[in-house]
Amino acid sequence: MPDAVELRLVTSSSFPSGTGSFSYRGEYQIVVQNIAFQKDVVILGTTGSGAPFIDRGAVFQESLPDGRELWKLTTGDEVLEFVAKYTVLGTAFFDNNAGANYTQPPVFDEFDALVGRVPQIVLGQSGFADATHISILAAVKNLAFVKQVGIVFTTNNWVTSGVAFGHFDHTLKSGNEVWKVEALVGTATRVDFAIFYRVNGQEFWDNNFSRNYTLLR
Repeated sequence: MPDAVELRLVTSSSFPSGTGSFSYRGEYQIVVQNIAFQKDVVILGTTGSGAPFIDRGAVFQESLPDGRELWKLTTGDEVLEFVAKYTVLGTAFFDNNAGANYTQPPVFDEFDALVGRVPQIVLGQSGFADATHISILAAVKNLAFVKQVGIVFTTNNWVTSGVAFGHFDHTLKSGNEVWKVEALVGTATRVDFAIFYRVNGQEFWDNNFSRNYTLLR
């Protein structure tokens, strides 16, 4: 059985507010086992500098296969140290990064992404890059220097499929890497795909919880 609660992806960004300061936006994706209908999913964290750890409540997004749910938190607070907490039937479950807590580097007029303890690769952004290509950004844990990132995709509901390999784009403050994959899809109006990551003789996938990802135009 998967863990009761898993931090999946944290994205953070800041931008000039026009008053000489920066506005911040953070987004947290949390996956939980649907043990009971009534539940509380939060990010328990601190903004640093001696600030207390407080709960920031997440909101249900959608049901997932295998009895799981996706919850999301969006906040204007720059939470620098945190854990994911799931309370259900009087029991609290934690994803605390194997006891080390999660830490997010400060972000000033930049973007960062933090991958949870369990996933090794997650989709960042995807879309149609132009009239004939799709473009995908994926965040991966830097498990070794030599690695391969790519996608398996189809434009005809898996009657046929193709493979496109990506290239390293940049390293984030959190130490994760961003890889970019582009694929020629012609004039297709729908593209389904899943992302793979090959490293150290292992293969990891982000296939949208066994549903694959879909792009439409």
